Amino acid sequence: MHENKFNIVEGKVMSLEELGHEVEQITGMKVKKFDGLESRVVAQKPSPDQEFETFNARFDFEESYDFVDVVFTTDKKSRMEDYDLKKDEVKVQLMSYKRMDAPKENESGKVEE
Repeated sequence: MHENKFNIVEGKVMSLEELGHEVEQITGMKVKKFDGLESRVVAQKPSPDQEFETFNARFDFEESYDFVDVVFTTDKKSRMEDYDLKKDEVKVQLMSYKRMDAPKENESGKVEE
């Protein structure tokens, strides 16, 4: 839905808050939380020689059940407690818009394009 605009952001380095603002500008909808909802991607483990760690972030919207899913990487640290994803800059690898079947209050005109 917004892939052409997401391609511009992919590959850039920024904080999750900055990424949330980018998501707002691209979609035209208000993001609930600018730090996203992070989770670690463990499908590539074990791989001790990698110098980066892969995470997912989900940005939910206030006016829709739709969300944006982001895969990002950050420099590898020795312990999970050492990551401060609210402050650290991350490299955006992939962004995807997830359209849910039922718009809030049955307003299907919320998303344009």
